[in-house]
Amino acid sequence: YRLNNLKDGPTGEYITDRLTEESIRYIESNRNDPFLLFLWHFGVHGPWGHKEEITRSYLNKKDTRGKQNNPIMASMLKSIDESVGRVMDKLDELKLRDNTIVIFFSDNGGNTHSRIGPDELPPTNNFPLRGGKATIYEGGTREPLLVRWPGVVRPGSQCAEIISSIDFYPTILEMTGAKVKPGQILDGESIVPLLKQSGKLKRKAIFCHFPHNTPATGNIASTYVRCGNWKLIRFYHDGKAGEHRHELYDLTEDISETNNLTAMYPEKVKQLDALIDRHLKEIGALVPKPNPRYDPIARPAKQQPRTKKKNRPQRKNAR
Repeated sequence: YRLNNLKDGPTGEYITDRLTEESIRYIESNRNDPFLLFLWHFGVHGPWGHKEEITRSYLNKKDTRGKQNNPIMASMLKSIDESVGRVMDKLDELKLRDNTIVIFFSDNGGNTHSRIGPDELPPTNNFPLRGGKATIYEGGTREPLLVRWPGVVRPGSQCAEIISSIDFYPTILEMTGAKVKPGQILDGESIVPLLKQSGKLKRKAIFCHFPHNTPATGNIASTYVRCGNWKLIRFYHDGKAGEHRHELYDLTEDISETNNLTAMYPEKVKQLDALIDRHLKEIGALVPKPNPRYDPIARPAKQQPRTKKKNRPQRKNAR
């Protein structure tokens, strides 16, 4: 990677370490004033740059559950863990801990479709969740969220309420006492009541619109709605006659999304599908449309078998 606002460092400098150093410098420079630090790490992500010395320490370690066995991914995670620790330690050193809010989260689920390293192992496993990055299932859209808000969030407390990254902006406004600009429309909702354990969110449903076919993961263009324990997925034009196909899950009982309940609860499907229609109309979303000129009989798709890639040296650094 090359970041235009950063000067080249020494040969072999690891991008995770460099971003950590830049973040620490920023905190030190702004210690006497309110500041907002966004630290978006390139790990854990392709092109899978990692520190060889850390990776070697994981080569002979195995997950007894048989789920996480990629030493490169483990190495990258350790580097991220050390980075977060260094930032938190700097806040303590500068006595900023008690008046600094820290939010840690991910943008999508773990990658299970790539193959990395000499053994071509998938980077991670999202068990018991189904799917991974670039899929509409929980393995692709359910991520961790950690919030440290000294004096407000009780350490060790947990909340199962579903939220979205669109909630961060109104949440930070309320946390800091800032006001919404006149006429500004907020897509999300402040989660401060959840953090304070003083109330619930007002919205009754939340949506994920992913109108893209993703061959690498097998994902079909789709939209889902979460309402209470129910999750309905609409797969666009994926039925036998080109109609939309649906899958309905009770996530309280079936977090792995293995038991499609559409046949058992047709009225629930109809109700939730209507919510999807209304939401897409409200936001003016683009949705996939059939190609009237496409003839699958005249031009059938060609299926090519997966071929094993030649071993390629892993990138040891990234700038």
